[in-house]
Amino acid sequence: MQDSEAGEIPEDLMIEIAARLPAKSVMRFKCISKFWSSLPLSTHFCNRFLSGGSWKRVAKDFQTPHHPSYLQVTMKNVLYYLAFTDSSQTCVLVSFDIRSEELSMIKLPPPPGKRLALINYGGKVAVFDFSLLKENGLVDLWVVEHWRNKEWSRKTLFLQPCQMHLVTHCFFTAKGTTLKGQVILVPQYLIPPFYFLCYDLQLNHLKKVEISGIPDHWFTMDSFFKSFDVEFMDPTENVKYLES
Repeated sequence: MQDSEAGEIPEDLMIEIAARLPAKSVMRFKCISKFWSSLPLSTHFCNRFLSGGSWKRVAKDFQTPHHPSYLQVTMKNVLYYLAFTDSSQTCVLVSFDIRSEELSMIKLPPPPGKRLALINYGGKVAVFDFSLLKENGLVDLWVVEHWRNKEWSRKTLFLQPCQMHLVTHCFFTAKGTTLKGQVILVPQYLIPPFYFLCYDLQLNHLKKVEISGIPDHWFTMDSFFKSFDVEFMDPTENVKYLES
């Protein structure tokens, strides 16, 4: 038993090792275990992968130098992320095929807002722009309909007036989507009672989910020390709270 435990490799170290491997090797290892199978979907792994590994080698030879942002989503073995080009600081959407290690990019429809998220919208990659959600309840959804032809479609939604009170008191951060495709919006500030919102884009409806069990002293801390995050590690797992 002791020898077995001593031989276990910590998960964080496994991610570091995998992030340095060629993308094709990561795809081949998906059949080893559930951990390796879910690795390309992990936000932490994607962040590490974009800072090194085979992506850096491919990006170095790509015709348009660019700087990846933290906004990303993985779909059908393709990693999509927002980036800015070196030359004109133009915001672009980049795709990296993990199997073929091919990069391609398309320009975002102008003008992109300041609060964006990449989501899986019915099997298509989409840019969720909620820059005006707090101000007037408006969100724009830009969906890539045809990548090679650089075709986008736009869907504009206005929040129902009876739900505006859920978004007017603070700014939100998008934390991906649920299994049903609802966008998860988390307040940027720690306020009681703490909750997050699930935005159903099909029904144009917000659902409020309160989180219980947060220590009372978290809410009374000085704002200088009140730093927190909510990470949805996987749609099938529980929410993890991080205090710093």
